[in-house]
Amino acid sequence: MRQGYQEILKNAEQEAEYVSDFVEELSATFETRKLWRAWSGVLDHYVKTVSALRRATDQGKSKAWSDGLIRQQKNDPILQFAYQSRDHAAHVFEGKRETSPRSVKIGNFISISGNSNVTLSNNRMIGPDGRVSKLPDGVLNTNDGRYAGGTIPRNAVQEREHFLVLKDVKTRSGVWLVPNQKTHPEKQALEIAQHVNNWLKAKLTEAKKMTGNENQ
Repeated sequence: MRQGYQEILKNAEQEAEYVSDFVEELSATFETRKLWRAWSGVLDHYVKTVSALRRATDQGKSKAWSDGLIRQQKNDPILQFAYQSRDHAAHVFEGKRETSPRSVKIGNFISISGNSNVTLSNNRMIGPDGRVSKLPDGVLNTNDGRYAGGTIPRNAVQEREHFLVLKDVKTRSGVWLVPNQKTHPEKQALEIAQHVNNWLKAKLTEAKKMTGNENQ
């Protein structure tokens, strides 16, 4: 390992703890400003953690592990998307930070947000198996994207939280697709952040174990 690796690994551990803090915030807040702050925090401290791990281990017996760290990052679609997202955000400022507001859903295609009083009738939905099912008729009231009554019963609707809308990242080297397309958009950012967090914890554990075998 590099001379002074003990302090570098301590710094890497602190950066990883920041990632964990922001993951927790990302899962608990629904305010636009705080959502984007948490997401940006995850990405920024993720990259800093990896940089510190690389710095500590890029010499001596641990160099092969250090090189493998980058290979894993490049070969894992979620880790690579997070890395490219952070790099892109650090250099481009024109991109719209889009969010989806709180909403009430009926079926797969009716979504109502804000304060509304809507009358629904004669709506049908086709399921994955091709079956056609009728959606409930009646009046639906919403308050700030929350169910607020009406003749349509509460158990006939789904409430969606305010969430970040992730988009594919375009850089000079290519286009990096949002990796977890099967996950509902409401959960995509959190799922990516949790994956990054778990990977960093595992890599820190590995790096710490190597210190007992390194004679630098």
